[in-house]
Amino acid sequence: MNRAILLTALLLGCAPTIGSGEVKGSVDSAGSADGLSGDGADGSDGSDGSDGSDGTDGSDGTDGADGATTPSPDTGVDGVTGPATDSAALFDEARIPEFYLTVSDASRTSLLREPYEYVEATLTFEGVTYGPIGLRTKGENSWRPFNEKASLKFDFNRYDSGPDRFFDLKGLTFQAMNEDYSMMHERVAYRIYREIGVPAVRAHHAVIYINGELYGLFTMLDSVDDEFLERSFVDPSGSMWEQHDGEFADPYINLPSASRPSEGFFHEEGVDDRTKLQALADALEGADKFNAASAHLDWGSFQRYWAGNALVRNFDAYPSRYAGDDCHVYIDPTQDRIVYIPHGVDESFYYDTDFLNLGGLLATVCAADPACRAEFTEVTYTALDQVEAAEIATWAREVQAQIQPWVDADPNRWYSVREVSAYQGVMIDLIDNTRPYVASVLGPRP
Repeated sequence: MNRAILLTALLLGCAPTIGSGEVKGSVDSAGSADGLSGDGADGSDGSDGSDGSDGTDGSDGTDGADGATTPSPDTGVDGVTGPATDSAALFDEARIPEFYLTVSDASRTSLLREPYEYVEATLTFEGVTYGPIGLRTKGENSWRPFNEKASLKFDFNRYDSGPDRFFDLKGLTFQAMNEDYSMMHERVAYRIYREIGVPAVRAHHAVIYINGELYGLFTMLDSVDDEFLERSFVDPSGSMWEQHDGEFADPYINLPSASRPSEGFFHEEGVDDRTKLQALADALEGADKFNAASAHLDWGSFQRYWAGNALVRNFDAYPSRYAGDDCHVYIDPTQDRIVYIPHGVDESFYYDTDFLNLGGLLATVCAADPACRAEFTEVTYTALDQVEAAEIATWAREVQAQIQPWVDADPNRWYSVREVSAYQGVMIDLIDNTRPYVASVLGPRP
């Protein structure tokens, strides 16, 4: 654990271990949720489920909402009297949206037995009812059963009689933040990625009720899918894969397989033609790796993605290790080169580390090439300039204040209010001290 985190936790009498699963603390009282001004926050699906720590059911009262007052409902988006069509309204920074799910006993039982299989549910939002929609839990290490605080997926075009779209989206993901002690890492991290020009889906906080009872505060994400590609790229017809324990080297290009089902490049959009992936892997085996790879990889895009990882301290993602994960790769048809997209950043903002000398093959190649290393240094400092110009640290403090009533009221969160506050403070301190951190790794700006 980073020294700043440990000292903060110790000073507050709470030094949790990531992944310990211990349910801690009690909930303080909460008032009305304040509004927030500023730009929209952005994020990714995070469907790899890296946000989880094993634990017990918070419903036994060890971390319940006894004594807490549920924040007053927000009034919602002005002028919405029926089903809306603009998804930007969902990610409006001025208020935290509230989703009311009706889940039958049969659907609840099915979710407990087959948690990754969709069941029917009904959604009410802003006084409008949508249904049936598909509902399931999500996550790997992060997974929790539905009767605790589970990360969830909504699918609006799962059923023929369903709504097909909701605010023009086919689906939404709700992260339970089970490995995000600050309960705001993803919303802040994805805002940073987008500020520096990295394509990333949107993130915002949201509240879910189930059968009239508060289920908890979540990070709401739209999905890395064809609709995301349409919003992010001039030509959205290219192929996309999720990189999960994959690398641009044999045999990873043709994984997953029956014998290695959890490694490689998982096809998601477009044609599953891996010729370009293989060409990049072949280029990285030659003598002049950086220049040879330039025909197949948009190095500028990768460097911005890598710089974003550094600025948000996302060291759980590729290229932090060889055959890493928490990202997507997209073949942009306008240039016929590979572009990187972040995915799953809940474990950001925990500590500083040497972000230049990492295990991922692309980072290793770039760091070893003087031209690529110089480009990466300039890209990183430019990204830092953009983050500072956007006053992200100030905005993060506004987010902290906005979600505080819902943090207090959340009956199923995995951490005490004191822990959440401590880790929020650590995150903001890391943001405030990013420039000296970058200089300590890359040296002064040329």
